[in-house]
Amino acid sequence: MGRVLITGGTGFVGRHLASFLKPRTSRLAVLASSGCGDLREIECYEVDVCDSDDVRAAIHDFRPDHIYHLAAISSVELSWKSPRLTYEVNVLGTLNVLETAMNLPAPPRILNVSTAQVYAPSASALSEDSALGPDNPYAASKAMAEFLRVQYQKHIGGGIVTARSFNHAGPGQSPGFVLSSIAKQFAEIEAGTREPNLVVGNIHVKRDFTDVRDVIQAYCLLLEKGNVNEVYNVCSGRSWSIAQIINEFESASGIKVAIETHPDKHRAGEIRVVCGNPARIRATGWEPHIPLETTVRDLLSYWRLSVREQSDTQKRSDVETSKDRMRSTPLSTQ
Repeated sequence: MGRVLITGGTGFVGRHLASFLKPRTSRLAVLASSGCGDLREIECYEVDVCDSDDVRAAIHDFRPDHIYHLAAISSVELSWKSPRLTYEVNVLGTLNVLETAMNLPAPPRILNVSTAQVYAPSASALSEDSALGPDNPYAASKAMAEFLRVQYQKHIGGGIVTARSFNHAGPGQSPGFVLSSIAKQFAEIEAGTREPNLVVGNIHVKRDFTDVRDVIQAYCLLLEKGNVNEVYNVCSGRSWSIAQIINEFESASGIKVAIETHPDKHRAGEIRVVCGNPARIRATGWEPHIPLETTVRDLLSYWRLSVREQSDTQKRSDVETSKDRMRSTPLSTQ
């Protein structure tokens, strides 16, 4: 694939994408605001996408053939708390990347990753032609970022393909997202650090989930075969209720849990059912292959290991604290 740049390359999806692309590119780099952390043997530009000068310098230095633009504020909750930051990162940051990249002597192909949350509620499966109606700052910022492509649609060479991703999950995802939150709680119940009570929001809503490892395959195929200036849903075409997903975790763990719905996990005006129509992306040859059962098992395995490591770290810390106390306790003279 030549020279590939991933913005937001240290995030959940970015890490999976970087790992997949590493052996398949002549040169791979990530652009991240806080360094590359433990990503090894991958070039890293520590750049805030809101800083146009730094973005320009990094892209001019690397001269990518392909860009996966993943950098974003992706939390709906955070977008309500910090709307200005959300618009700066998701809109201005995207403009900084597109403006520099599309004005290179040889403009790259760019995949701009958007979200299905840009759509208005619909009783039927959402296609790329469905009405837009974002109802939170995150979704609104992503819709705005999509329309930035209009100023580059007449460029010769390169071009922008848009992916509207529906819900996705997999190992490494933050517990701020529903499947990962459920998996973490099950792992804690197994470890004995939590009572068998699962704290969730509305268990009756239904969402279209795809495994992150299928999602990155879709991104790669879209950047290779997707039509410039076109929008593609990345989805499975099937929706699952949270109650059904909890049953999958119970089957994978062998644990029955009591459900505790928490008001803080409910969203006002939450849409009951969201399901995507994947016909357009399937025409490129993409199909999701990883079933939800596998995603559930792998998420649970990831959190089992994480909970175990946290427990071992805490035990070591407790031992060291106990030793320090013993050293500092004066000996009795009686």
